[in-house]
Amino acid sequence: MIKKEWTTVALNKRHICFLDELSKRSKFSGGRKLSRTSILRAIIKVATKLDIDVDQVRSEKELKERVLESFKAGV
Repeated sequence: MIKKEWTTVALNKRHICFLDELSKRSKFSGGRKLSRTSILRAIIKVATKLDIDVDQVRSEKELKERVLESFKAGV
């Protein structure tokens, strides 16, 4: 079993609402209620499969654009 480490992530209300909405949609469509942590873990696992070019990234906005580019290229 992989040892888990804990961290704290600061999210704004919009991010929390997004995670909660995904959880609700899963539950009410016949699936199970997903925790915020499990949703974030799944998103991170997907991101590890992408070839994200972070060379000379200077802002979160630029990083977001690079992640989207990598996702589109990987689909």
